[in-house]
Amino acid sequence: MYSKIKLFLAFTLLLACHSGKAQWDKYSINFSIRPGFIVPHHSYMNYFLTENVNAMQLNFGLATNGNKYWHSDYNYPIIGLGIHYSGLGNDSLYGKLTGLYFFMNRFFLDNNRRFNIGNTLSVGVSYASKWYNLESNRVNMILSTPLNVFFQYDIGITYRLKKNHTISASIGFAHASNGSVKEPNLGFNILTTSLGYRYSFGQTSPPPKIQPEDKTPHSLWNFGFFGSIKSIDAFTGKQYGVFGFSAENLYRLAPLSMIGLEFTAYKDNSIPQEILEDDITSPLNSNDNIAIAINASYLMGFDRVSIAFQPGIYLRNQFYGFGAFTNKIGLRIRVYQGLSFTIAIKAHWVAQADFLELGIKYSLTQNEK
Repeated sequence: MYSKIKLFLAFTLLLACHSGKAQWDKYSINFSIRPGFIVPHHSYMNYFLTENVNAMQLNFGLATNGNKYWHSDYNYPIIGLGIHYSGLGNDSLYGKLTGLYFFMNRFFLDNNRRFNIGNTLSVGVSYASKWYNLESNRVNMILSTPLNVFFQYDIGITYRLKKNHTISASIGFAHASNGSVKEPNLGFNILTTSLGYRYSFGQTSPPPKIQPEDKTPHSLWNFGFFGSIKSIDAFTGKQYGVFGFSAENLYRLAPLSMIGLEFTAYKDNSIPQEILEDDITSPLNSNDNIAIAINASYLMGFDRVSIAFQPGIYLRNQFYGFGAFTNKIGLRIRVYQGLSFTIAIKAHWVAQADFLELGIKYSLTQNEK
């Protein structure tokens, strides 16, 4: 696989050299190696991790041109598609991970500088070559499905050697799991460093910044409904329904970002079973399946799409095994004025996936600025 990626990279660069320069002005290709290791967030994992992780990534980028306000407000980031390939700490048990994702590479300093600092957010899907099977691979308690969510965040530095040649170094965190749609699902958390090289096909000067529209919501209320299914037992495979309601108040921090608080009430039908399995003598109540949480919200906007980061805590949680912390990260896609479709991964602690949340939100503008 490594040789195939190297061959593909060489072929792409050769093709670019024989193509008309003008049509490539806004494109780039980036190759990086990513040594790292699996973070064993469960004591069970320590027994089976036999090696560090050596990953490779290939990104095909498009430089934003300023025709949208968020291009200039986020300092003309590079967006595009990428491929991830890595081991998972034990090839014979966990196999390899191949990911396909959308990424955004944002710079913090002026793009005309040789040296820059930035971060990269990548979201997509991944394929694990080996997963849990009751008969052939019952020791693999980390993933139970071949297809999983892939998420990665990096922060690092870049240095432009010449007009078209840039090198980079970063430290990052990647996660792969199925959102507890099927158990077992401990999920992989991977801490990596990286060294990369980016070739840009031509160079264009950033256009002047576009001013946002005068009327932007200064604050608003979001009301939402969501649902999901989750599994807690790999042996029975039984799935439980999750339903909930949320109310969120947001205030505009900047033209494209908002902060606030979200109050959420869950009806999680798996909680009584979790309590029963933990202590068969524990009496069950009819409302044990109700959980309540409050999350801080930070939204980054991109026209109709927003990315939401939401660290939080439980206000009510009858199963102590979940812990006190609950976090969400997800996308909100505006499909009509005031109406958005939402998808988010809800997790316990930092990155122990609980379920995949699908829902809708309706926004009410409180006042305008």
